[in-house]
Amino acid sequence: MRSIYDPARITLKALPAFAKENLNVAMQYADLVVAGDVESVDEIKPGAGAIVSRGLSKVAVYRDPEGQVHELSAVCRHLGCIVRWNTSGEHLGLSCHGSRYDALGK
Repeated sequence: MRSIYDPARITLKALPAFAKENLNVAMQYADLVVAGDVESVDEIKPGAGAIVSRGLSKVAVYRDPEGQVHELSAVCRHLGCIVRWNTSGEHLGLSCHGSRYDALGK
């Protein structure tokens, strides 16, 4: 059982997969410093969502079909990566660990 936790268990053969996965993780955190999907909440149509940058903060904004704006932090509480809207703008997803949330964060 101890062999599972032994750092020496990783071989050179596993290095490409290890590097690929860690590059993917690093790319998820790059979203912290890039611009949001839109510059202003005014650009978000009813029934859609987008990520908005506010200084160094990221906000997940959803405009419901009635036009009311809902805002949540776009930073994942688990790993600190940035959520992304699916192509329809109706769900939030976390590519850093695969979770999915509705437009209101549930």
